[in-house]
Amino acid sequence: MPDPQPATPYPPATTEPRLAPLGPAQRSEEQRQLLSVVRGDQVPHLFSTLVQHPALFRAWLPLCIQLLRDSVFPPRERELLIIRVSWRCGSAYELENHRAIGARAGLTDDDFAALTGGGPERAWTPRERLLVAAVDELHDDHTIADATWRELSARLTTEQLIELPMLVGHYIMLADTLRALRIPLDEALPGPRLNQ
Repeated sequence: MPDPQPATPYPPATTEPRLAPLGPAQRSEEQRQLLSVVRGDQVPHLFSTLVQHPALFRAWLPLCIQLLRDSVFPPRERELLIIRVSWRCGSAYELENHRAIGARAGLTDDDFAALTGGGPERAWTPRERLLVAAVDELHDDHTIADATWRELSARLTTEQLIELPMLVGHYIMLADTLRALRIPLDEALPGPRLNQ
């Protein structure tokens, strides 16, 4: 089984946003309706920034909901994947939001430290170690090595094998978007609560 690679975060970017998140009074009726699926007026900055492109937001949000709320991975594994991607991509925003979500999904402080390069991953199951290794390979090489794929194929369902690179790729895309637009951290807002 491949060992997870050491995580090396990118240096923090400046905090001045390139596109300011829209406050409630700045949003059009269409933007308010789109954000009602997330949390209405009290949305995280990611959503109140991306909603400035309503057509793209409308297309992207169902994928976001599918991967976050309806993933074929158990919540602990989903968060393990997301946190590792966030760390490898240097996304302080996603790390901050998913630390609390991960804790609710069963990740401990030791898990978080191991995922972010600050501790050993002794408590992880062989399957979890393999998932983290797959994240590292997707991040570094944009593919999964044949040896890793064989081990994943023995442990994951077909749906999980398809969702794994899609989930990792989605959060790489989000990390790049967050960093490029310099979307600021949310002050005292909990993670996204996607309405039914």
